[in-house]
Amino acid sequence: MARKANYEEKITTLQEKIAKKQEELKGLKAQLEEVKAKKAQQDYKVLVEYMEQNNLTAEDVLGAIKG
Repeated sequence: MARKANYEEKITTLQEKIAKKQEELKGLKAQLEEVKAKKAQQDYKVLVEYMEQNNLTAEDVLGAIKG
């Protein structure tokens, strides 16, 4: 019976470690989404500035992209 208790303890320990890592992963995914959103905002800002500097409208840009 001593071995069974030892395995049960190991199982519990591993389950706790998995739960902790899953929480860490959730946090990292949230950080990733935040960084992606900030990048998208920066990219949009650069695009708008370029359009303003070159007197382009959204229709002009879309027409160039669509061909």
